[in-house]
Amino acid sequence: VKSVITLPQQTTTTVDMMKTALFTFIGAIFSPSVGAFHTGFKSINSGVASGLSIPRTPLVGVKSLHNPTPLSSSSSDDNGENSSTAESILDEFHQSNLTFRIVVIGNGAILETTSKLGPTSKSSISPKSGERLLTFASEDKSFEFHVKVDQVCKIAFVAAKRRVARFLTENGTPICSLILVDSSDEAEGWFDALVEKHGNEVLM
Repeated sequence: VKSVITLPQQTTTTVDMMKTALFTFIGAIFSPSVGAFHTGFKSINSGVASGLSIPRTPLVGVKSLHNPTPLSSSSSDDNGENSSTAESILDEFHQSNLTFRIVVIGNGAILETTSKLGPTSKSSISPKSGERLLTFASEDKSFEFHVKVDQVCKIAFVAAKRRVARFLTENGTPICSLILVDSSDEAEGWFDALVEKHGNEVLM
């Protein structure tokens, strides 16, 4: 004797109602209408009131808004920060191993010295101001040249009798200048290639 189990009509009705409620609620998620969202939410509550359990698993394909995945960055220095254009160009001066007349213009004072940019080169974050610093120093640190690279908004190259790179702020205030001391064909050729690569002006 075969037994036939007949499901109650209420179960079928409840399942159908929950399907409708879920589709309404999912549609409300992607709808800008607040009323539509409330409608879907009330439909879910009515399903719960009918005795049907709703699993609390996340919807497939919907990303969490509370814990977004941070964007990954490329081209990082020792501090995990993105390298700027100013840093890259200053690094080219460092890598050249050429000697420059370094002119630093401050409020009420001008400092001039002749040196290579190095041999030490290091990128860091100032513990006091939080600004990014690029430091060039001699081996015994008797010479140190710190550049606040985030303040550099423009680099102007001059290739005339003297080959000069001027580093300027956003409003055109001079920060420093690097004047090529070596007048050999090789040194001047290096500077001219730098201008050809970047142009006469570089805007950050």
